[in-house]
Amino acid sequence: MNALNIFVVLVIMTTSHVYCREGHMSGKKISVRVENDLQVDTVLVLHCRSSNNDIGEKTLHSGQFVEWSFNANPSIITLYSCDIKWNNKQQNFTVYESTKDEATCTSKCYRGISAQGIYFLNEFKNTWEKRYSLN
Repeated sequence: MNALNIFVVLVIMTTSHVYCREGHMSGKKISVRVENDLQVDTVLVLHCRSSNNDIGEKTLHSGQFVEWSFNANPSIITLYSCDIKWNNKQQNFTVYESTKDEATCTSKCYRGISAQGIYFLNEFKNTWEKRYSLN
């Protein structure tokens, strides 16, 4: 087994934050963070995964987030998708795709889920951009 096949997963839960970190030993480090920006007392269930890694299902209360890191491999396309559920609603969205997100984030790929939609932070402009409407 070589270092590229070794994955590390660390999960720490606190009363206000959920952290999840994964990575392998090559390329540039990228952090993806998804925050519950829905109304107070709205619980969001989030399950994110790539073809190789499953971050697992996380329950996020208002203001909480899940964050994971990985080392990008420039020779392959990295794609993570998430299923979200709240108040009898559900939706799937692409939370990170290397071919699209390289233009807006290189290390801090932050996402916010609010009643108005799913927003992505443009790291270079320091602005939030709506990428998805909620069903």
